[in-house]
Amino acid sequence: MNILDRYILRKFLYVCAFALLAFWLIFLVVDVIEHMDLFIDRGASIDLVVKYYLYYSPFILVMVLPVAMLLSTLFSLGLLAKDNEITAMKVNGISLYRIFLPLFILAFMVSLLVFVLNELVVPFTNQKKTYTKQVEIEKKAKPKDVLYQNVYAQGGNGRIFYINKYDSQRMEGKEVLVQRFEGNRLKEQIEAKVMRWTGTDWIFENGNYRFFSDSLEQSEVEEFQRFSQLHRKDIKIKPEVFTRLRKNPEEMNYQELLEYTEIKKKSGENVSAELTDLYMKLAYPLISFIIVLFGSPLAASPKRGSLSINFAITLGITFTYWFLLRTAQTFGHTQKLSPFLGAWITNFIFVGLGVFLLIKAKK
Repeated sequence: MNILDRYILRKFLYVCAFALLAFWLIFLVVDVIEHMDLFIDRGASIDLVVKYYLYYSPFILVMVLPVAMLLSTLFSLGLLAKDNEITAMKVNGISLYRIFLPLFILAFMVSLLVFVLNELVVPFTNQKKTYTKQVEIEKKAKPKDVLYQNVYAQGGNGRIFYINKYDSQRMEGKEVLVQRFEGNRLKEQIEAKVMRWTGTDWIFENGNYRFFSDSLEQSEVEEFQRFSQLHRKDIKIKPEVFTRLRKNPEEMNYQELLEYTEIKKKSGENVSAELTDLYMKLAYPLISFIIVLFGSPLAASPKRGSLSINFAITLGITFTYWFLLRTAQTFGHTQKLSPFLGAWITNFIFVGLGVFLLIKAKK
């Protein structure tokens, strides 16, 4: 890294830090105003509100980081272009690509950082934020005291469980499906109206038992029986597994969401929404890099050196990116697009536009 690289990065990081702080504060102020009635009605203490927003902050920072990166790109490079410093660099034989290089490297490192945060920090803090709001502020029942619906869980020996309704106090499930897989082949299936915990294992009531053939050519069921009661001492999954707090995709890391998707898929459920969110966990961190790739050639023109113009461009690009991203994600959820395209198509569009602008820019 030479003096010029440090000079460009210093300007960029100064604006980025200021923008990140400003957007975080704006987000907090708007959210506090929106939830003020809730905090007052529930008698939430200042300490509890501060705790809630401390847990909320990592998610906020990850959300506003691409906007701060774009604003920093347009402002820092825009000022260099306005003061003809980029022109001076070109006159001295430094290509535009070389001028942008330190920003591209920094943006890629930020994307890696966002991925790590989304895997290790944000899911944990989002769970804590949800618990703080629902249990400590809104005074709702704790997870162990509620009735669960549409529960998916994975047990030992390749078993997966689907329970329509689970009563945590009675340790009883209704409308139960238990399947055991060997590799990708369904080996055993239990369907029951009721599943009850005995203290050491499970009893199934009023259902069907199926055992499937090992032969790839033999599709018929080898064993089928109806039962009024079936005692399975080999199924040792604990009731606590079914009473864990239900997580949404924002509260899971990549591996957790992948496992949940596989469980639901094996149960025969539609997993388009889960797959789209899974691919989004890889696509979203790259936005910081893509936005710098897209914004750099825009900012390099002296005509776009005005701060007001750069701010307007930032708002316009951010709104467009976010609108396309969420629209494509919705299409992925509803199967109007494949899950992969639902997560990645917006990135592909902006990468293409960024490369086009970079090629067309005066070197």
